[in-house]
Amino acid sequence: MASCSCSSSLALPELRFLSPKAASRYHLSLSKQSLYRSFLYKNYPRCNLGRRIRVAAGKQDGSVVVEEKREPEFIKGLNDFEVNGNGSASRSDSVGSVNGGVNGYANGSLVKYVNGNGNGGVAVEVVGQVEEEEKLNKEIERKKKVEEIGKEDAWFKKSGQEKVEVSVAPGGRWSRFKTYSTIQRTLEIWGFVLTFVFRAWLNNQKFSYRGGMTEEKKVLRRKALAKWLKESILRLGPTFIKIGQQFSTRVDILAQEYVDELSELQDQVPPFPSETAVSIVEEELGAPLDDVFERFDVEPIAAASLGQVHRARLKGEEVVVKVQRPGLKDLFDIDLKNLRVIAEYLQKIDPKSDGAKRDWVAIYDECASVLYQEIDYTQEAANAELFASNFKDMDYVKVPTIFWEYTTPQILTMEYVPGIKINRIQSLDELGVDRKRLGRYAVESYLEQILSHGFFHADPHPGNIAVDDVNGGRLIFYDFGMMGSISPNIREGLLEAFYGIYEKDADKVLQAMVQMGVLVPTGDTTAVRRTAQFFLNSFEERLAAQRKEREITTQELGFKKPLSKEEKIEKKKQRLAAI
Repeated sequence: MASCSCSSSLALPELRFLSPKAASRYHLSLSKQSLYRSFLYKNYPRCNLGRRIRVAAGKQDGSVVVEEKREPEFIKGLNDFEVNGNGSASRSDSVGSVNGGVNGYANGSLVKYVNGNGNGGVAVEVVGQVEEEEKLNKEIERKKKVEEIGKEDAWFKKSGQEKVEVSVAPGGRWSRFKTYSTIQRTLEIWGFVLTFVFRAWLNNQKFSYRGGMTEEKKVLRRKALAKWLKESILRLGPTFIKIGQQFSTRVDILAQEYVDELSELQDQVPPFPSETAVSIVEEELGAPLDDVFERFDVEPIAAASLGQVHRARLKGEEVVVKVQRPGLKDLFDIDLKNLRVIAEYLQKIDPKSDGAKRDWVAIYDECASVLYQEIDYTQEAANAELFASNFKDMDYVKVPTIFWEYTTPQILTMEYVPGIKINRIQSLDELGVDRKRLGRYAVESYLEQILSHGFFHADPHPGNIAVDDVNGGRLIFYDFGMMGSISPNIREGLLEAFYGIYEKDADKVLQAMVQMGVLVPTGDTTAVRRTAQFFLNSFEERLAAQRKEREITTQELGFKKPLSKEEKIEKKKQRLAAI
């Protein structure tokens, strides 16, 4: 072998020489750029062109030449190799020449490999990548496990389901006409409202049931009406889907049949065409998908009221791209005019005799403002970063990282963080997380948001809060379009209210309510004070009853007869009545 020399400016680190067997974790075939393509890119997809590559050439006398380069220089250098027919390679450059077998090994340290003919070999190390790759593989496996457990089929994909399309233009079915007016939309909205009210009334009339009214027949009618309600909301479009989402958690107002149907609006809304989504992404980013993403799944993984989510791969990272439904602003402009009429009517007829300070027009104004903010994804991205900053020291809360370079008012690109919906109890148990601890985390996280930060997630339905198994179980928050803020005086009032409830002090609770602006201060608060004291007493009695129930359950050691579905429903009604 020709003599080798090394630049004096290049330091030679202390090397540990291993036998071929001990060093055979990764086997390289060194020919031209195949080393980069078949090894680095395949085994280290997170590598970028700025990483350092360290190459060691072994000499016959046991000495070694080490050179460290950036990837572009390293790739260029591979072009200088000439591969011989006998499987050996030769290279000449400023460092010297290497002639020998082309087999090299990398196991996280620089390794010398010597062929049977005594010629030197080449060893390559991607600095710090082996440990990173192992960590990455574990993380991929963990995410796959969460994905499998949390997987659920959307209701509209099941066989036998009638295809329902969401309105993506002002007016739903009216959009096929060339002209469209607020009056037409108003007729459509009020036609839906009156039809629902009439059918709900009819369901409670004995004369409408052939053979007599029974609870079983009423349940079947409610199920049919709930299904019609969900599909009608979908046809009316995003504004009403958003309202349906808000009611999907109100078991204190709606029967269970309605809650079950409306809960499917949380993250299982039929998506709009993938071709439309692709064209929106390309228009917003100003380039074809293939030029931006390494992979983009045209089939969305979830869809909700205002947008749908597609998985993608960006610069070696798994991401999701949230794409906004088209035509939202035009639709909001019309729908919100109708909702304002309703708010003004409620403002006139509400007597407020219960002492509550309700301003329906102010409520409408706030909701309208939030809706318009929700269709600006840059605002949502800023909300997510502020929320993440507030919880940066708490490892039980996770917020996906935002990719600002690929975020616009209509698309939002963020880290892919799979999770299991927080209300899927069996799946959480299968994942092996502690549900009691998660419950405590959920309460603590909202106390932190409301009392410490004054900035809270205002749309916490199960489609927006998930769980994974990191740190034994953590909360994942999605969708930061609807956020709320609390002024310092209200935060102070809430704290005083908590102290008053703890101390059973009705006067302190009332003072806190007045401070927060919830109650109007009047000359005589006797009736309100009596109500507050009754609530405090009932609250304490309920806590005592719950403790007793837990004690009885513990004593029975699991031999308690399981409740039937009807008994569970009746028990839930009793609890709600007590509350």
